[in-house]
Amino acid sequence: MNLRAARSFLVSACLVTTAVCPISCSGEPSGSAGGSASARGGVLRGTLLHLDDELALVQSAPAPAREERTWSFDQAHPEWRAVPPSAVALEQRQDALRISFASPTDQAAPGPPFGGIAVELEGGELDDWTGLLVRARSHDRMAGIAAVHNVGEPEALPNPFFFFGGDAGAAPVFNDGSVQTYHLPFRPRAASESLRNVGLLAGSMGRANLDVLSVTLVPHGADFSEDHGARAVTRDSVTRHTLFAHAPASFSWRVVVPEGGRVDAGLACLPRETIAYRATVRAGAGEARVLLDQTVDDGDAWQQVSLDLSPWSGAEVELTLAATSAEAGAVALWGAPILSGLAHPPKPARGPGSRPEATVRPNVVFYVIDGGGADLMSVYGYNRRTTPFLERLAEEGVVFERAFSNSTWTQSSTASFMTGLQHSVLGGLRRGVHSTPVPLAAVTMAEHMRRGGYLTASFTANPNAGRVIGLERGLDVMRDVDTENHSTSSTELHERFFRFREDYPGAPCWVHFQTTDVHEPNQSVSPFAGLFVSKEERGNLDDWDERLFTEAGELFGTTSITGFYDAALERTGIDRQLYFNARRGLYDETMAYQDRELARFVERLKERGEWENTLLVIAADHGHPAGTFARFGRGLFDPQPEAWQGALFDAYATRVPLVFIWPARIEGGRRFDQPVSMIDVLPTLLELAGLPAPEIAQGRSLAPLLLEGRAEPHEVILDEFRVDEATGEMVGNLEIVDGRWGASLEIGPVPAGADPARGRHPVPAGGRWGAVHPFFPDAPRLLLYDLWNDPFALKAVNDAHPELVERYHALLLERWEAHRALAQRFGEAADTQLDPEQLEQLRALGYIR
Repeated sequence: MNLRAARSFLVSACLVTTAVCPISCSGEPSGSAGGSASARGGVLRGTLLHLDDELALVQSAPAPAREERTWSFDQAHPEWRAVPPSAVALEQRQDALRISFASPTDQAAPGPPFGGIAVELEGGELDDWTGLLVRARSHDRMAGIAAVHNVGEPEALPNPFFFFGGDAGAAPVFNDGSVQTYHLPFRPRAASESLRNVGLLAGSMGRANLDVLSVTLVPHGADFSEDHGARAVTRDSVTRHTLFAHAPASFSWRVVVPEGGRVDAGLACLPRETIAYRATVRAGAGEARVLLDQTVDDGDAWQQVSLDLSPWSGAEVELTLAATSAEAGAVALWGAPILSGLAHPPKPARGPGSRPEATVRPNVVFYVIDGGGADLMSVYGYNRRTTPFLERLAEEGVVFERAFSNSTWTQSSTASFMTGLQHSVLGGLRRGVHSTPVPLAAVTMAEHMRRGGYLTASFTANPNAGRVIGLERGLDVMRDVDTENHSTSSTELHERFFRFREDYPGAPCWVHFQTTDVHEPNQSVSPFAGLFVSKEERGNLDDWDERLFTEAGELFGTTSITGFYDAALERTGIDRQLYFNARRGLYDETMAYQDRELARFVERLKERGEWENTLLVIAADHGHPAGTFARFGRGLFDPQPEAWQGALFDAYATRVPLVFIWPARIEGGRRFDQPVSMIDVLPTLLELAGLPAPEIAQGRSLAPLLLEGRAEPHEVILDEFRVDEATGEMVGNLEIVDGRWGASLEIGPVPAGADPARGRHPVPAGGRWGAVHPFFPDAPRLLLYDLWNDPFALKAVNDAHPELVERYHALLLERWEAHRALAQRFGEAADTQLDPEQLEQLRALGYIR
């Protein structure tokens, strides 16, 4: 792997983390009753029904027994060897095999430490097995864990940056000492058909230990151990909420067919299996009419089908989906089976200047530009025309001038705005450099919308906004893997969306986009390449990147990525201004591309007649940089601010676009300058869609402001935390934006002043690289900034306003106690009862209805 490619992996680390979750974060099959049949439900009515959620008469074959092979390391298994031998040391412990990783300076090869164990097998077919089930624990920050097979073949072992880049197959590792179970699929690659050996690899951030309690070789089909049920299934990078059953099988529902009724679904099978699918409809005592008779033998893709029920509009019928197979116990898969009817557009406007009347709930498009900083958009006053379309579109909607993401990077921010809950309440970061999955007790935006009768889908090129943090829940359809050039991701994601709407035309629908066009590394294309960065400047930048990693690559992992760039630029003597200006220019070129593609997207919605009753929300998960990357915004200041200065609410890091457009309901051409938060989006969308408010949410609805121009100002809280490896306690930053003032309180297991060697971190302590941040003993632990005059948090004003320092210190400690209390509702001890005083405090803050 060359150094330029290595840099691409490093700067993409928060972008392309794998979409593989530990089993502890995956949802259980819903509606699975075991045995051969479940009770018949009542007659189903509605213009949009998720058949995989509805009670049905189910008949299925029993799930076949599948033989697995397990190695338990409570006893020695000398047949397992170190891979590669020079990278790790093995030690048999009382209940586990300990894998010890060297530090980067101890390795012969450059890059983060990685290695593991492998065992030889006696023959067998690769297709008979799907991966490994691993029980393990660690108290050290790991980059990830993955299964390997046929070690010794080309490309069997990943490159050193695999676990940071998150290629398909790596899962995050919990580092709080808990025993976790990880389901690790074999990574797809060109290889022989036989399975000669299997292995377990992990990557670390330095010296670390991983205790492996057991390894199980998982047989083909073991993911479907129940007779029937529902679960997320992925084919050809598209994940669907899927009904499954072992053939022969059938699902039957009694439904009243809506006007123009149809059923849409994807059909699939397991590799090496063939399924014959059949669908019938029966009205009254008449003969069943066959609507579908199709055989599927491709285990790698979805076969989309549509069943026309319009001849039975308004009638009560029995709908049956059935499957048979020559292979005993073969698994039938019906992906996202949706019954829908005709969508009704808004009524025409009654006269000149009037707005059309919405007669149905709107389609909702929640469009997140990953890493899209408001300060770098011309719609927010940036001096380059990076967003001319958004400038025009803003005249049709409402623009929030001071919107903030809740943290500085994708996993924590996305989890927060998708649940309306802060990062610490959701569990913080306790999987190495990865946030804890969204707890099952926290209801996601997709789940709210689906329960409210919405068709739900998500299209993102950033896995950190998908399955890696458990956000497949509530989604009918999800696409959450990187694109070939993630700087042009919007083009592919838009095409996926319109293909989805052809496959599933039912309404209302809720769709989440999270594009990566502007996310580093920026690879602009024509006609925007060269708009702000000349060919000569681009060549210089490539040469500089090569030098940074050639001359200072061993510094990676010893500090934050921001610290790495600072140190590497100083060591190489590369001019900071020239380097960061070139980086900013590439970012601006990709922003212009994103803006052009957004214009094309809106135009297609208009051509389809869907624009008037579409609620479009344009936002971002964080600004640029993503909390850890080459900070061409803050890095361009001259002189540079002192290293300990700064906060999450630095405008470059967390000031984001937030624009609402709904031609049928929201008056356009307005701008509001009161601070708002991305966690306000969830309650706002639910209110605008006419759905119940969340029982628990820390955000507040902006609907009164959007519809009536009235709202009570409220504080904006930013929250970014990780679990400290040594103490198990939360460490991070809790901050407030309160009108003119911003206050940042760093919270850790060591009280302020208790240890003179500890002080203020130069970048957020709760970020993914927090464990390696240096400490500054003389800096105050709460920093106060005047955001009207210093939006980038360059110089704290503590000395000038001691009364505000005292006030915000007390206020943030009060908020922290509330967050800790609320976290009891969502953590592993979710059944913990809050005492009356805690409940009253949370109600007073508006967190609990």
